[in-house]
Amino acid sequence: MAPGAGVANDVSLEEPKKMMREDWRKKKELEEQRKLGNAPAEVDEEGEDINPHIPQYISSVPWYIDPSKRPQPEKQEQCSSSGDWYKGGVQEHAVATRYRKGACENCGALRHKKKNCMERPRKAGAKYTGMNIAPDELVQPQLMFDYDGKRDRWNGYDPEEHMKIVEEYSKVDLAKCALKAQKLQEELASGKLEQVNSPKHAWGEEESNSQSERDHSSEDEDKYTDDIDMPGQNFDSKRCITV
Repeated sequence: MAPGAGVANDVSLEEPKKMMREDWRKKKELEEQRKLGNAPAEVDEEGEDINPHIPQYISSVPWYIDPSKRPQPEKQEQCSSSGDWYKGGVQEHAVATRYRKGACENCGALRHKKKNCMERPRKAGAKYTGMNIAPDELVQPQLMFDYDGKRDRWNGYDPEEHMKIVEEYSKVDLAKCALKAQKLQEELASGKLEQVNSPKHAWGEEESNSQSERDHSSEDEDKYTDDIDMPGQNFDSKRCITV
């Protein structure tokens, strides 16, 4: 028996059989009947109906993929959920009272060495004094996100941070209102502004002022629109000549 003959026979057994013209015609007719609903739909491996309107290049498996090597659900990677994120700060436990073997010689915290310590360099480290030992660093979890988790911009965002900004702006607005009221009181006390007792008179005065402001703004707009050059040509509004 020549070497490789058995392998060749195995490969030949796995090759799909050629379909005759009559079989191909029957297959096409059955597909048409399934699309019309006259024939029962084809069933997959799990016993569910296959939609007959799905194209063949989507429903059929390519010839170069071995069905036995498809990824099984139990063997796939378990990704982290969308709500998981890295934690910040230090561990919530009591700080050590004495130096421990393998800790940082400078601050006395575990999980980093002296050359990687972020504390201020001490004249006598915690290894020799045993005092002011820093809390241990937090071990970050190993997170494995899927496609959506890697592209989630808001994962790990705390909405409370936005509320701090809102409170800061509200305090600024209150301070502006207080300064404006104080300035108005000072102007009234100095006599620069005259206090009007009649609300009708004040309303009419405000309305007339707003109307005059609108008239001035419209006049300014008309004045400046005449001086604007038209695009694509040299137009002189004063001479009324187009070149």
